[in-house]
This record gives sequence, C-alpha cells and structure tokens, in this order.
Amino acid sequence: MVWSILSGLVAVGAVVLVLLGHPLVASVMALVGMILAVVAGERRKAQLRAEFRDRYRSVEEILRTHDLSEIHQLRDESGEVVAVRAVRRQFRGISLQDATTLVRS
Repeated sequence: MVWSILSGLVAVGAVVLVLLGHPLVASVMALVGMILAVVAGERRKAQLRAEFRDRYRSVEEILRTHDLSEIHQLRDESGEVVAVRAVRRQFRGISLQDATTLVRS
C-alpha cells in the first residue's frame, strides 16, 4: 500500500512540475512513479501468492476439500476462460496454470 501511495504522490509531483515549466524533471519523476507502480504491483502479487499457499497448500487440496461443481457448470455453459476467471476471483493468488487445472479437473 505504501508503494502505491508513493507512486501516486510522485505522479502528482510530476504534473505540478510540468505546470511549473520543468518538463525534464517531470519526466524523470513520471518514470520513477511508473517504476514504483510496477514494484507495488509485483509486491501485491507476491503477497497474494503467499497467502494462497498458506491457506490452501496445493491444488490437490482444493480438489479434495472444495465442491467445484459450480465452476464446472460455468465452464460448460460459458467456456473455460470465464470459469478460470471465476476460479481466480474465488481463490485469490492462484496461478493461471493452477486455475486452469481446477477448471479442467
């Protein structure tokens, strides 16, 4: 969250610098803001993956402990892509490959 806030503040600072007539410094600040945004996104994804591993341990555990009939019904009615999106919303942090495995199980 801190990285996202920093990224936003840097972006605002870049806009202010453009308005004050300092486009080169503003460009550097915008680049820094983009880097901070990427770092924030990657940290969030890593956190979600770690929470998923802590909660479920493996795809096999999900297959054993969860009823996936709704997911399979969604797959049959709307296709794999829609079902994979539903799995990734339900099990935050699951990889695309593991979500596809669940849908195809």
